[in-house]
Order: sequence, then C-alpha cells, then structure tokens
Amino acid sequence: MFFVYLALCCALIISAFVDLELRIIPNEITFIGIPVFAVLSIVCPDLHHAHNTLRRFTLIDIHRLDSFIASLIGIFTGGGLIFLCGVMGKFLFKKDAMGFGDVKLMGMIGAVAGWKLAVAVFFVAPFFGLLMAIPVFVFKKSHLIPYGPFLSLAALVCICFQDYFIGQINLYILVFRVLFNGFPA
Repeated sequence: MFFVYLALCCALIISAFVDLELRIIPNEITFIGIPVFAVLSIVCPDLHHAHNTLRRFTLIDIHRLDSFIASLIGIFTGGGLIFLCGVMGKFLFKKDAMGFGDVKLMGMIGAVAGWKLAVAVFFVAPFFGLLMAIPVFVFKKSHLIPYGPFLSLAALVCICFQDYFIGQINLYILVFRVLFNGFPA
C-alpha cells in the first residue's frame, strides 16, 4: 500500500504544480493514473477496506474484485461530484466554473481513496482553497484560481487521516438513514 500511496502522492504533486503554473492538469497523469490505480486495487486489495466501503453492496465475495469495484465506485463518485459542481457552476454563473482536468484528477483520487474518502476530499478542498482565494480576491485583478492544488492537498490530508474521515462519512450516512428510514430495529 505504501508504494500505491507514494505513486499517488507523486502524481498529485506534479498535477498541483503544473496546475498552479499553467492552469491545466496534465492528461498524461490522469489518463494513466486512473486505470493504473484501478488495477492496483486488485493487486493491493487492502487499499479500500472493501467490506467497510461497500457494506451490503458487495456483489462478489472475492476480496480482490470487491476492492476493484470499490475503486470503480470511487472513480465515478469523485469525478461525478466535481463534474456536477462544474455543471451547476456553469448554470448559475453562465461561464465555466470548473475545468474537466479537475474531474479527471478527482476520479484518479477516487480510484485510490474509494468513494468515502473522495466525498471527504470534495468537502475538505474548498477550505484549503479559501486560504488562497481571499488574498487573490483582495490583491489581484484576476479571480481565476486553480483548484487542482487544493484537491491534491485535501486528498493527502484525507488519506493520512482516513480513519477519521471515513468515520465522519459513516456518521453522516447513519444520520441520513435515521432521518429517512427511522431508527434501526
């Protein structure tokens, strides 16, 4: 697992610095990273804690395939959240609010982190973005802020403290289950 996280860390660092300088996230990183990390979830099945990630959604009781399914769900959840955010931003502001590179980057993060940590990254990244956005809005004329570095930083933080963040997501899931289904018997 160490080498998978090391490879993700290298990909995130490259993506963050390229996005800071050129305002793009390189396809060479994300187009290679997404399938490679999905396959690595088969090689290293403990990457996702698949039984905790999938719960009752486990279709196959083979640990390696469950981990692969968890990786695919993470890809679509991570990329889908950013894609929906971009669509809503374009609808509300009548201009592009999120680049497609961010969608691919978040999909790559979801391939390694799984869907629960991808959701956590989605909600943690804006807090890091605010640290840069406030000075940019006050002192610069350009209001374009690359979002890739904040997604990368949030991913690293969420992976380092994954037990806490997965616990928080599980708590929110439990609250929503109670609100919509009542207390479990």
